[in-house]
Amino acid sequence: MPKRFGFSNFMGAKPAYTPVEKKGEINELKAQLNQAEAEHDQNKKRDCLKRVVAYMTLGIDTSPLFAEMIMACAAKDLVQKKMVYLYLCTHAETNPDIAILAINTLQKDCKDESPVVRGLALRSISSLRIPSIVEYLVTILREAIKDPSPYVRKTAVVASCKLFRMSPDDFEKLKIVDKLQTMIKDPDAHVCCNALVVLNEVLENEGGIILSKQLVYPLLNRLRDLHEWQQCLVLELVLKYVPENEEEMFTIMNLLEERLWGSNSSVILAATHLFLTLTQNLPQLHRQVYARLKEPLLTLIATAPMETAYTCLCHIKLLISREPDVFADNYKDFYCRYNDPSFVKSLKLEIMVQIANEKNYTDIMTELAAYVTDVQVDTVRRSIRSMGEIALKTNAGKVAVTHFLEFLEMDMGFVRSETLNVLKDFLRKYTDITLIEPFFPAIIKDWKEMDDTPCKVAFVWILGEFGEYIDDAPYILEHYCEHFKEEPHQVRLELLTSCTKMLFKRPPEMQPILGPLLNEAISDFSHADVHDRALLYYRLLVKDRSKAAQIVCCRKEAVEHFESNESAEIKDKLFEEFNSLSVIFNMPAERFIVKFDGVLGEEEEEEEEEEEEEEEEEEEEEEEEEEEYQARGAKVG
Repeated sequence: MPKRFGFSNFMGAKPAYTPVEKKGEINELKAQLNQAEAEHDQNKKRDCLKRVVAYMTLGIDTSPLFAEMIMACAAKDLVQKKMVYLYLCTHAETNPDIAILAINTLQKDCKDESPVVRGLALRSISSLRIPSIVEYLVTILREAIKDPSPYVRKTAVVASCKLFRMSPDDFEKLKIVDKLQTMIKDPDAHVCCNALVVLNEVLENEGGIILSKQLVYPLLNRLRDLHEWQQCLVLELVLKYVPENEEEMFTIMNLLEERLWGSNSSVILAATHLFLTLTQNLPQLHRQVYARLKEPLLTLIATAPMETAYTCLCHIKLLISREPDVFADNYKDFYCRYNDPSFVKSLKLEIMVQIANEKNYTDIMTELAAYVTDVQVDTVRRSIRSMGEIALKTNAGKVAVTHFLEFLEMDMGFVRSETLNVLKDFLRKYTDITLIEPFFPAIIKDWKEMDDTPCKVAFVWILGEFGEYIDDAPYILEHYCEHFKEEPHQVRLELLTSCTKMLFKRPPEMQPILGPLLNEAISDFSHADVHDRALLYYRLLVKDRSKAAQIVCCRKEAVEHFESNESAEIKDKLFEEFNSLSVIFNMPAERFIVKFDGVLGEEEEEEEEEEEEEEEEEEEEEEEEEEEYQARGAKVG
């Protein structure tokens, strides 16, 4: 049987090892099993079987006990039967000739009066996974599918899928597909849902179950009687059904209305996905559906555990990317609570940035400013970045300036550092000097204490852009130039640009500083980008100083917004995979799911082996060439 999704079969896996100290205990177990069988001591026999299962769990090879376990199959005690059948299913593939001896007992148990025993025997015989049991399984399945007990019928449906994997021809001869189609209408919910799963598995190459109104409506009408997992299964199946007209679409949505107000997050998200899929071709109705789904989702994030709330927030974030205005009035529902973990806070901050608009940005900015005193540094940094993003997205410049000035006055270095990083983008949009001039004294107040590379880059950029309004700007740049080689390459690159800009703004002070700086940077080949940029500025200045001023100090347009890294195509793909891990990972399933026959990582191992073989061949060729070269040298000698 091929391994599906790259996972080997645990029940058929060969035991790993048998330690020397355990071999004696296994022989002792064999003797105790024989003695218990001879004395008909059921308690002793049960204890021995428990030890066998315990050894199996530890990965110890218990296959020497196979003959004794076959003899124990006839036990009438249900607990013993379960342990013996577990052993047989585990070791059947490694001992197929002996395992066939248990068939008679299993066949007998399939006709037992107790439905529990019948179901256990059927599940066990279908799990043996040896070709010789197919003929027996076909006969048993023929009767089990019609069994009066729903437990046995449920087990028979799953066993039919195992038969399909072992022998598709026998599966078709039994015409089980037709019987499974009938079993979808079985009064027992477990039998119905198992039949749906198996039919989807069996008909996978044909596109799964063919959905019709006669199939979909009965399933939707009995949703109330199904468990949560079964409800999700039915809702996922109904996603493939296309209503004939709008009236039918509204009928389905009315049937699912109650599912939105359940307590299970998976059911709510599955119903949400179905509502959005049904109305995606009707824009006006689609927007109304967003508004209708808002309350159940907000209730879920307020009442569910943190992990579940995070999952719901990820889905809300995806919905907001399409319709940000729907949740804009409920921005307070996304405020961080004191006991929220960092991963929930981070996601809430991202959502608040998405829903910020001209009406609510003041309240949101005030709330974000309060998070700067949070005990988690990542939350503080993310809050400041969020404020900067909102200021770029809306006209919140004046509000942001007030808060950023407060942050620059704080004694916490990481707060000042993150604020400077945000100001680098903030000042590209808000260029009005009357608005931003109050920043300059606060920015240069503690500049010597800066040790963060992004912070230094932002600070040097500000000095270059607005150096004509900062009296000490040339002298601060001179300090950085004196320690040019000690700075990271990012700082050196920005320092070259800022010093060149300042040359045209304040030439008397910068001329004695820029010359030695360019000379030092051009002579330094430790980083190619730094060397090339210094050479570019030097050649510009030598060629035509006025042209260089136009290039370096060109007029810049105010930046209204920054483009998102996420493409519309990826968002559409995520929307198609709603209510799945794709939304949590923020990437399509094809990027993180490997599906092929074999073991996960097998392809990588094969590639590594091929690379090793190629390297060995290259080494051998090099050795042969070296030997030939030495031989030629000897001949010449």
